[in-house]
Amino acid sequence: MNGRTNQVAVLVSHLGNPFEASLVSYVESALQQRGYSMILQTYRQESGENSLRPLAERVDGLLLMGQTLSDPTLEHFRQQGIPIVSLMHPAWEKHGIPSVDLNWLQAMRKTIEYLQSRGHLEIGYMTNGDPAHYHTYRFSAFIRAMQMCKGRFDHSNVLNGGGTYLKAYDAMEQRIVGGELTFSALICANDLMAIGAIAACRYYGIDIPGKLAIIGCEDILMSSEVFPPLTTIQYDRDKLSRAAVDLLMARIDGEQADPPAPMLEGFLVVRASG
Repeated sequence: MNGRTNQVAVLVSHLGNPFEASLVSYVESALQQRGYSMILQTYRQESGENSLRPLAERVDGLLLMGQTLSDPTLEHFRQQGIPIVSLMHPAWEKHGIPSVDLNWLQAMRKTIEYLQSRGHLEIGYMTNGDPAHYHTYRFSAFIRAMQMCKGRFDHSNVLNGGGTYLKAYDAMEQRIVGGELTFSALICANDLMAIGAIAACRYYGIDIPGKLAIIGCEDILMSSEVFPPLTTIQYDRDKLSRAAVDLLMARIDGEQADPPAPMLEGFLVVRASG
């Protein structure tokens, strides 16, 4: 126990994102139950990683939220004996860093089968657009699920919503104004983008779900309060946050075998938007 700081660093991409903010809350609660406090730091790949390295002297472990760190930075933490776990599957896997996440392939397959059962053959997808973002893994799961469901996947039906409400609104607006709504259903990588797409459709008189069904991911609090209420893939933030903390603590304690990292089943919460 000598040399313990009883602190864990948690990296977030954007604390203004209500999904990430809620994850932080659950992680903090799980850490406190273990007698640990949390150091919270925003990390964006384009900003560089120099600010991360001093954390190795202040913490016992590092919890990522789907980020992919560079090899030199990972090696720095390894040399300092700092274990790393990721809550959410990163876009690019790194050897030796386990992740805890929803079973996105299963969740996307269920969602596509649901849409197909309602007559939707052309299904679009709105992604983040940043290949290093954890949304990329969800997009890959969508493509694989479309193949499993024998759906018609067309890259022209992929929109770049930037992960935010405003960028998603702009992306949908461009499609509507340009007469390029070539799909009857749209799955968005997060709820913020789905809500932005709904707002654009409402402004331009596109009936939801009559002309376009829209489905999100994560089931953030506001998803049930928009109009029409958002159909979305539920993300069990409590269970997944606790599983990630358990995995990190096992590594901090030097346990030889990691506890099993669950891939929780995702459930489609059907509301009025799709």
